[in-house]
Amino acid sequence: MKVTTHAIVGPLQHGVRMHASALADHTPQAARIEGDISEALPQLLADHGPVHVHFTDRIFGRDASEAAGVIERIAARRPVSVTLHDIPQPSNGHAFAARCAGYARVVAAARTVIVSSEYERDLLLRHAGLPPRTLVHVDPLPIDRAPASTANLDSVGFPTTTPTVGLLGFIYPGKGHQQVLAALASNSQAADVAALGRPSDGHQDLVAQFERLARALGRAFHVTGFLSEEQLTAAARAVTVPVVAPEHVSASGSVGRWIASGRRPIVTRHPFFEELRERAPWALTITDDLASALNAALENPASTWIDERDWNDTDVPSTARAAQIQWSRLSSPGPDRKAKEPTNGRPTISADSRASAESQVTP
Repeated sequence: MKVTTHAIVGPLQHGVRMHASALADHTPQAARIEGDISEALPQLLADHGPVHVHFTDRIFGRDASEAAGVIERIAARRPVSVTLHDIPQPSNGHAFAARCAGYARVVAAARTVIVSSEYERDLLLRHAGLPPRTLVHVDPLPIDRAPASTANLDSVGFPTTTPTVGLLGFIYPGKGHQQVLAALASNSQAADVAALGRPSDGHQDLVAQFERLARALGRAFHVTGFLSEEQLTAAARAVTVPVVAPEHVSASGSVGRWIASGRRPIVTRHPFFEELRERAPWALTITDDLASALNAALENPASTWIDERDWNDTDVPSTARAAQIQWSRLSSPGPDRKAKEPTNGRPTISADSRASAESQVTP
């Protein structure tokens, strides 16, 4: 049996590519192909051995249909397995139907399908129009405890002399920056907002918008820009209160990065976060009232740190463990037709077993 090749596709700073690369780093026995899809596709079409792809439509094509077509072209030449990211959901608006159709085509082309949460699997099975008995495995996103950072706090991109409420990752509509500013409107405590990251392409205008909103509240809105791994860890540990408050979630890498940095973030209620809390109750604080939660955390910042005694490596897989699990999925001989136990101990679920589920998931 030929060894599976790992396709590590997308811009260097894209979270999906970074995740795929981290897993591949812990799978030295696998070959790897790296680059933007325009660079990687000729190599992916040049061989006939099995290949594993971490897929999100935004890095495989101009739209979901084109991205699905790329996977179908690869699958016509070689066995393809996929880990799906950014699963379509109703909050995608006008793009939702097209994204569902695209993801359904990718699933149909793949021999093995993996997602990162039960919530994502529910979305996929409910909305993508998949045929009965479609098998979708759940392998949770890994979290590695970050080492002690030696980065100079002067380089984190915001003053550390004033309390800060921090959000981590790209700046784009619905990420949570506006929600945090709104929640701080009724808070009399001195606190600025720190965005640990840069604007997503096409959304640079949001920085000026959020700066104006912050000034109207007598606060500052700081943007760090892109941070190296060490700088990001230092910045995550320098903010007073870490927050994850997106309008919609698929499987959040931001919450994992806070946890990896030793922080216990405040997160707004969502099925994905509830799923994570079920596995690791020590790792995050879920709130239905962001304004009150921010006020309490600013009064008691110690509540936003994970107690080392509570950390349990069995609750969240390390990257090395996640890579082993992924490799075991990919190394099984022949088409993946039989359900296996996912890493969280729940049975793999087929589409027809979800037929009676609700047709809508609240984001």
